[in-house]
Amino acid sequence: MRTVLIVGAGFSGVACAIQMLRLAGQYPLRVQLLNRSGRLARGMAYGTQSPQHLLNVPAANMSVLPEDPEHFVHYAAMRDSRVTGGSFVARSVYGDYLEWALRQAQDQAPRHATLDCISGSVCSLQARTGGGLAAMLEDGRHIEADRVVLAFGHLPAPPPELAQGAWSGTARYVADPWRADLLSTIGMHDPVLLLGTGLTAVDIALQLLRRNPSQRVHALSRHGLLPQPYKPLSGHLAGSTLLHDEAPTVRAALHAFMQKVERLEAAGLDWQLALAALRHKAAGIWQAWPEAERRRFLRHVRPYWDVHRHQLPPAVQLELSAALEGGALRVSAGRVMAVRDEAELAVLKVQPRGSAACIELRAGRIINCTGSCASPRRATVPLVRQLLADGLMRADALGLGVETGTDCAVLGADGQPTPGLYYIGPWLKAGFWEATAVPELRQFAAAIARACIKKVGVSSGNRT
Repeated sequence: MRTVLIVGAGFSGVACAIQMLRLAGQYPLRVQLLNRSGRLARGMAYGTQSPQHLLNVPAANMSVLPEDPEHFVHYAAMRDSRVTGGSFVARSVYGDYLEWALRQAQDQAPRHATLDCISGSVCSLQARTGGGLAAMLEDGRHIEADRVVLAFGHLPAPPPELAQGAWSGTARYVADPWRADLLSTIGMHDPVLLLGTGLTAVDIALQLLRRNPSQRVHALSRHGLLPQPYKPLSGHLAGSTLLHDEAPTVRAALHAFMQKVERLEAAGLDWQLALAALRHKAAGIWQAWPEAERRRFLRHVRPYWDVHRHQLPPAVQLELSAALEGGALRVSAGRVMAVRDEAELAVLKVQPRGSAACIELRAGRIINCTGSCASPRRATVPLVRQLLADGLMRADALGLGVETGTDCAVLGADGQPTPGLYYIGPWLKAGFWEATAVPELRQFAAAIARACIKKVGVSSGNRT
């Protein structure tokens, strides 16, 4: 019996499990899918139950199966005949789809391929004598496996960097914007400050304003940039290379890109569509750059890349525009220098972008909407800390994620693959840049599944 343990059951973990069951072949296989909450296929992205929280990508791009691009469209259309490939479906529906796809893969797998869904949390991993890995769970259970796939997805973001202990000076800071009781902790008329102006901030701002249109909401980020509205990629641009992997510097890449944009605009096409066409070349360009060029991109280009790459569904964009025009939502650029509680409100000392002077902002609640934890070094999860401390995992130099080798094998402190250990999720950004969306993650899931199925021989079993 070959055993593969998948730690995490959000999109990445479920996608890996589906692919392994589909590729099981002739040898006995046991896939163990472990999740802290016990809820499959939800995670940070798809755990919401609000019908107003929509996918920011059309249904046609959301199949979990690389070889069947219409898979999700067919499922969603079974639930609602109005759904087409261009529809923006509720995120809760997508969570249901992933759970359904996993059940399908389980039902269609050969008898000797089994799936066990386990509730629990891994606190450490250790190499086994003779090969494989042993996982210790927080409740004292052990799981032994020939291969382990780390698929824990988006980890909670730590507070934005301030002076040591500054955030402990206020009881009004909310670390998790997706906590179930968020609205009940915020007064109907409390001014709210959102840290961040990306997709999460837009979701939370509109959630607050739907409840009370007169609530004062202020979103603050370093650049004050909001996500751009979704624009479909034309067939003309979909097949365009735009840039070559050989662009040796950020400056050269931008120069080539702007030349292409000028030609597109001269032809009457929207320049923003050119950015979407870069997607299939992004990993090659990123990998060709040395560390100094990657740093230059992160410092000067990343904020603008992010707001154009991660776009808003049309319905959400209309709602956001109305909130901005009506003054219910304010957006500004700056950085928080200090925070303290004063009477009924928190007082933040903020330095506006481009100014040497500071201003004060007051808020009844401060909600961290800066996204997930970008760097393993800042993660508070015991498993990540143990893997880094024991040299089984190595964080990249730019604070983007983990270093990986062929088929997403995790590299240890010595730069060599840690035997039997793989990673899938947003920390693949370190090596591939584009590593957070379904079209990329489903390809990584398939590659990991092929590697695990191919490389794992007949093992001595496992015990739990």
